Amino acid sequence: MKWLKWIWLWCAILLSVSGRGKNLPVLTTEQLQNKMSVLVVSGSEPPRPVADMLQKTLIAWRDQKQISFEWMVKTDSLSPEQLNKINERPYDYIIVLGHNVVANVLPSAKQITSRKWVLLDDMIGGSPDGVNSSNILLKAVPADRIRSEWDEWVKQQQITGRGIEWVTNSSRPIPSDWAPSEEAETISLTDAQGWYPQFQTQVRQHGPSWIVLYAPVDDAILQRMKNLQVPIMNIAATSLQLQWDAILAGLEQMMEKKTWAPGTQTYTEQEMRILKNF
Repeated sequence: MKWLKWIWLWCAILLSVSGRGKNLPVLTTEQLQNKMSVLVVSGSEPPRPVADMLQKTLIAWRDQKQISFEWMVKTDSLSPEQLNKINERPYDYIIVLGHNVVANVLPSAKQITSRKWVLLDDMIGGSPDGVNSSNILLKAVPADRIRSEWDEWVKQQQITGRGIEWVTNSSRPIPSDWAPSEEAETISLTDAQGWYPQFQTQVRQHGPSWIVLYAPVDDAILQRMKNLQVPIMNIAATSLQLQWDAILAGLEQMMEKKTWAPGTQTYTEQEMRILKNF
């Protein structure tokens, strides 16, 4: 595939000489050898500020760093035509944005091993397990970050004797030091048949200070819970806000210094903010 890249680069030189490309930056021999190409894949509804920042950054990479780019927008999953394009064009890096897109693109990324992939997940604990392909870098936040963010609050309730009625599902067990086994009757599983009437009875019997959601519930259930007149702490609504200026700066440095490496990396504190819903 390297011959395709050389053809593209020589075309750029010819355009600049002919005058049709007179506004393009003229590449030095060193720049020509180091020129990179990037493909960005984003989902159907990226927030406008993120889209604007990304576009501005990509243009700056092209004009100042000689990093050519293409951007597949509104792409929640890759079509056969897009997969063919990825196989045919010599992209140095493919950058994928957003949890749903990452989940949908991952199987293709594992198959297209001739490309270096950078998957940017934006959901806490939502990244797939076992991403150990030699061509994939996954940046994410592990699920145990929720525990570290909320541990102090939970311990404070325990110390002050404020009872908690927990709501979760079987795939998200409550940490044992938050709800010991002897307190199992204070935990309701939303994927158990007929769980809500039993939960409602338990709330009335236990008289908790808090209802704590460790797994999400739908709006209708949440409204019914509010009618119980017990304060609700929605730990499940803890969200991740990526700091795109820091992330894009890190990606630029990674490409310039050629420090890409496969595996799973946790975002740095400069690259993210954890948003808790108090």
